Amino acid sequence: MNTIYAATIMLMIIAGNTYAHTYHSASETNETISQHARPQIAVQSVRGTLGAYDTTIHAKGQLRAGYITLKEDGTARTNAYAMGGHVHLNTDRWYGLKIGLSAYTVLDLGINQNPIHQNPDFFDAKGKSFATLSKAFLDGKWGNTQIRLGRQALDTPLADSDDIRMMPNYFQAYTLTNTDLSDLTLTVGYIDKMAGWENGVDASRFVDISKVLGTERSMNGVGYIGTVYEGIEDLSLSLWYYRYNDVADIFYAEAGYTSHIGAVDLTLGLQYAHGKESGKALLGTRDNATVGASLSAEIVDTGLTITSAYNKDNGQTGAVDLSLGGGPFFTSMEDQTIDAIAGEGTVWMLGAGYDFTYAGIEGLNGGIAYGLFKSDTLTNHYHASETDIVAKYTRNDHFTLTFAYALIDHKDDGMADYNQLRVIGSYSF
Repeated sequence: MNTIYAATIMLMIIAGNTYAHTYHSASETNETISQHARPQIAVQSVRGTLGAYDTTIHAKGQLRAGYITLKEDGTARTNAYAMGGHVHLNTDRWYGLKIGLSAYTVLDLGINQNPIHQNPDFFDAKGKSFATLSKAFLDGKWGNTQIRLGRQALDTPLADSDDIRMMPNYFQAYTLTNTDLSDLTLTVGYIDKMAGWENGVDASRFVDISKVLGTERSMNGVGYIGTVYEGIEDLSLSLWYYRYNDVADIFYAEAGYTSHIGAVDLTLGLQYAHGKESGKALLGTRDNATVGASLSAEIVDTGLTITSAYNKDNGQTGAVDLSLGGGPFFTSMEDQTIDAIAGEGTVWMLGAGYDFTYAGIEGLNGGIAYGLFKSDTLTNHYHASETDIVAKYTRNDHFTLTFAYALIDHKDDGMADYNQLRVIGSYSF
């Protein structure tokens, strides 16, 4: 075991001994720059629910164990077993300033596993264990303004932590949040690097955004500004603009509204995303115009929720595929999102969730969802369905176990069907 692994594990042990007896919930102790970055009336997709990550983690840690397996028709099954976790330490504020640090490690447990049959999603670019300094930021808070500079977690529509593997996404970013205006949250940020399995290069390293996006020439990162308004009861409105330097300009708007009708709570969501190439257009022409709608019905005092969602893209190059994370679309599933169509297309999703507390099993939630992805043009033959079966068990704010199974069925002969199972358990202290 090399020095960085030993140091990280020792830091986790020390933190566990220090904080195991002083644990408080996030609502009691945490300060964050991003807790209101997304609307409080959240319209969650399957992916958004599974990938939700608490960006408000304050002086505490977490241990994780994970297993993932994938089987594609015509190929051998791949698997991975891992343990890991993180510890997050904050200093006290001094004249409004504090420092935050977080060390993250992932250890490969498949010691005797044939590398050919190893699933790579948990590990670094070489399929190995790793340790990294996932957070290192300077945070300043004065009145209703908060600034955070450095490595951090984010929760915005097109840049989010998407916690569906062993380590969430992290970003080297510079962010400002202001709430001076009543019921209005203003967020401004700039991102120049990204770590995590969705950076597409090496989960263990903070990689320049140009490499994450796959440009052959360097770019100066991503700037964004967002506003969230919640001054009307049961209504959230948000508007975002992202500037991918010399790549594209993207606008994103979302509205969520909840209505209480007898024994049913209805939540309606509407969204629109538009992208167009800009500057040197390093990734070529971008023409995205995606609309979406979602309607969910929670039947009060039964534990049952029914959800439906729809997305359609009318652009020439498909839906926005520049998301640094899971993306914002209502129909996003465990594995597929609408950008998989890579052209004009539609997605329909129908799902049901159940809170097993109403059946006497405290802390257990489960659900099933079906999504149909289909291109709208004769030149693009993408046609696939995805069925997700998910369950999450939470006990005492400390232990969480997530189970997610996805079955992808390609209706066209040229693409192979596959299935994926992911199980991750975590203990927070």
